[in-house]
Amino acid sequence: MMKFFSTMFAVPLITALFLFGCVAQQPVQPIPGVTPTTFNSNDYVSSVDNFLIILDASSSMDDTYTGNKKFIVASEIIKRMSQTLPELGQNAGLRSFGHNPMVSGKSTVLFYGMEKYTQKGLNEKLGLITAAGGTSPMHMALTEAGKDLNNFSGKTAVIIISDGQEAMSLESPITLKAAQALKDQMGEGLCFYPIFVGDNEKGVVLMDEIARIGKCGFVTKADKLLTGSGMGQFVQDVFLSKKPMVQAPAPVAVTPPVIEKVWVVDEAYFDFDKIIIKPAGFDFLDKVIDVLKSRSDLFVKIQGHTDSIGTKAYNDVLSLRRAEAVKAYLTDKGIDKNRLSCEGFGFSKPVESNKTEKGRALNRRVELYPITK
Repeated sequence: MMKFFSTMFAVPLITALFLFGCVAQQPVQPIPGVTPTTFNSNDYVSSVDNFLIILDASSSMDDTYTGNKKFIVASEIIKRMSQTLPELGQNAGLRSFGHNPMVSGKSTVLFYGMEKYTQKGLNEKLGLITAAGGTSPMHMALTEAGKDLNNFSGKTAVIIISDGQEAMSLESPITLKAAQALKDQMGEGLCFYPIFVGDNEKGVVLMDEIARIGKCGFVTKADKLLTGSGMGQFVQDVFLSKKPMVQAPAPVAVTPPVIEKVWVVDEAYFDFDKIIIKPAGFDFLDKVIDVLKSRSDLFVKIQGHTDSIGTKAYNDVLSLRRAEAVKAYLTDKGIDKNRLSCEGFGFSKPVESNKTEKGRALNRRVELYPITK
């Protein structure tokens, strides 16, 4: 069953947001007295490989005549999300649609990413979207999102922050069609997490239908996320998983230069035709790093492998690049590159049958052979 939060906006909260955010050129200030939830990056891993925030910056989000400052609320939500979400190697992006002419003359713009997520980077680019205006072409933003995510694979969260104004126009079916096309492109790994700003019943229906297209997301009312605990729960539900208890590799003393054992980068098998290490593998590699730092006599042979799809020449290169990606991770964490060597074996050493998708997935791996010299 989909989760749905339906609490209405509190008047004092909106008043505070208006007082702190009514000047469009100034950055939105956080509401006093609200403490964001803190997640220790040592205790969590990212449950998504990528996320893209789609912000509604159309005129319906900033109605000066009625004093309805939905755009300020939406911007504040992104700020709170970045304050709460730890940097765990996710790929991230921020796309907006609508736009006041002084922000952009385009209907939709990718202001941030897609790139490795940083809290500072997301906040800086959010600061460029200073005012709302224009029409509400959510369908155009969803179509362009397909291009943003085209080179990315794995689990992907698309967060749409909007009042669902298109539900009142003929563009609503086009928007749902665009959402379905994005889901078809990305497959089971993509989930929609719409955040509904406002109180229009037709708008929330549109947002709920988008979530249902994803088959794995849910709609959240914006006011729920303006509390520290509410945003903390949202971030945990969408982005994070508790780190499993992982036993560190424990090489035993043997006569050099005999290979002691093999370390497979567990829970981090590569996606088809990719060299990106999944966040799930970071914990294991960090344990390997701890061992290497405590054992200066250890050296490591890093061996990359692929499945059998494609030519031998292409997979030989791909497997070497996977090994080099692991080497880069280890050296970035302080391991001397002279202690590491890389080899690529292509599809010559499968551990499972390449006749099934599961077998091919297990063959897309990197193995580390610790040796003493």
